[in-house]
Amino acid sequence: MKRKRYFLLAIILLVILGIFLTLGILNSRRIMMDLIKEEARSFLAIVASTQENSIFAEGEFEDAIIEKLINVCNYLETIPLNKVTLEKIRQHFDFNSMIVFDGKTQQMIATSGNPFDTDEDIFTREEALFFNYFTIANKKFIRFVYDTQNRVYQIEVSAEEIGAFRQEFGINKIINQLSANPMVKYLVLQDRKGILFATPNVYTITRIDDDSTLIDVLEQDAEASRISEFENENILELIRPFVVEGERLGLWRIGISLENYHRHVRATENQLILLFVILFGAGFVLFFLFMKYQSVIGLKDLFDTTLGAVEDAVLTVNTKGTITGINKMFASMSAFEEKMLVDHSYFTLFGDDPFEVQKVLKEGSKIVNEKMIFNKNIQYATYPLLDEKNRIVGTISVLRDVTKLREFETEREETERLKFLGNLVANFAHEIKNPLNGLSIAVQRLMKEFPSGDEEYNRLASSIKKEIESLNKILNDFLSLARPRIKEKREFDLSALIRDTLSLVKGQASSRKVEIKEGVSKEIKIIGAPDDFKRAILNIVLNALSAVADSTGVVDVQLKKRKSDIVLTIADNGVGMDKEEIERIFTPYFTTKKGGTGLGLYIAQRILKEHQADIKVTSKRGEGTTFKITLKSE
Repeated sequence: MKRKRYFLLAIILLVILGIFLTLGILNSRRIMMDLIKEEARSFLAIVASTQENSIFAEGEFEDAIIEKLINVCNYLETIPLNKVTLEKIRQHFDFNSMIVFDGKTQQMIATSGNPFDTDEDIFTREEALFFNYFTIANKKFIRFVYDTQNRVYQIEVSAEEIGAFRQEFGINKIINQLSANPMVKYLVLQDRKGILFATPNVYTITRIDDDSTLIDVLEQDAEASRISEFENENILELIRPFVVEGERLGLWRIGISLENYHRHVRATENQLILLFVILFGAGFVLFFLFMKYQSVIGLKDLFDTTLGAVEDAVLTVNTKGTITGINKMFASMSAFEEKMLVDHSYFTLFGDDPFEVQKVLKEGSKIVNEKMIFNKNIQYATYPLLDEKNRIVGTISVLRDVTKLREFETEREETERLKFLGNLVANFAHEIKNPLNGLSIAVQRLMKEFPSGDEEYNRLASSIKKEIESLNKILNDFLSLARPRIKEKREFDLSALIRDTLSLVKGQASSRKVEIKEGVSKEIKIIGAPDDFKRAILNIVLNALSAVADSTGVVDVQLKKRKSDIVLTIADNGVGMDKEEIERIFTPYFTTKKGGTGLGLYIAQRILKEHQADIKVTSKRGEGTTFKITLKSE
């Protein structure tokens, strides 16, 4: 009887363990499927963010290229045009070809390079500006047409930069990365007309209007998932609407391989059966511990496999504020090691909540922003992670370093500012230079042809001449600031140029009893534009002279050659500057001198930068200022 009891008890225990085994297998499958769905959501969040950002960034990049072509055409309007000049400009900007027509006669004025074709509607288009893309020998080009009424310009230029931009920053890059990932079988962005983007292995796919699931997702603006077949393999397909600024542009569809799922499930089942046979007595406890361990390992494997190859930084946080995962790019961007972040409190490590995780957990809506984080311009998007019941289970933050993009935008703003300044200067010069020259000639004739012993007459005449010279200097500074700098560089003797520059100011220094010290090594040569370089040095020396006091002032100029570079220092013992003035001295129109234009040092800095020179300024109020200019030795 006891044996029967024991046998019955054993049967009951076996049945109970069998039930637990069955439940464990089902639970393992559910957990693994949930993990795969979660990773698919993470993928789509990253891809959608990348596509949304690249739409705007690519448009800005294309606008910058067209703006450069317009600036070149506007510059050509201001100069006499011939084939030699056109060829120099084409080579300088690396254009493929340039053609210039007379706007009235429609006759060709000049051409440079080898144009592939001429726009057939070049003289009949209503719009003043037109461009299109074309491909020759697998290379992409832009044909740009600009009608200024006086002339019509056609420029053909390589579009490889835009192609490289798309490969470096656009959706193409992440699609190529996903194509190499064995877990992702396909990624498709489609609308009702057809496929917009897809991984290379996708040739045909069901249309939205032919698939009721796709129609429901698009119309109800809700996510859906299903098991389907692709290339004779079962996959998990996740479908999500693509929405930009409130407008539904289509559907994202991503197919995730279930190979890892089946492998993990099979491994889990085998381990559970083995556990059932070996650990009969302690099966319940060990079973649940094992399942928990397998779930954690599966999550880490999936995270490393899928998001490890993405170049955008990714951070996931659960509802408790614990960091559940990061990819390699986040560790590199933040300079934190993975073990310092994963399983630690996000709000402890990042007390100021830079990615607005708390707000997303509370409000349940995505946040897109840009801040200075980790000493970089970081553009980030933080999304809520939802389960199938639309409950928030955590957040995912996708970060991108846009420092270089912002630098590009800053350079573009500077170009636009200089364009405006150029137009201003052109009008300014036209209105002032001719009457100013007439006044100068008249004063010189008065002083030469009608000399007088009247001291007041001579003082007034000299004063008028001096003011005319001052106006001329201001006008030349404006012209130098705005004039395009397309000059050939050549080797010249820097030592002789510095000595020649100092000889120009020695008379002024002598009249003020200011001492000029000179220590210039012989025969130091560099490659550049000597006239421009001389102007830059003269501006700095004159600035030093104006800063020192009469009779006690000293300006010390030293030129030395070291092993790898050339160092030029210009020091004075004048009034000096405070920290705020040092930061602003190279800013256009900033001056502390009475009657100054605030352009001298700005022009000097521009010229020196064109010569790849590094310029540093040190100064202390009441003690003087030192300019240290360093050039690479040839």
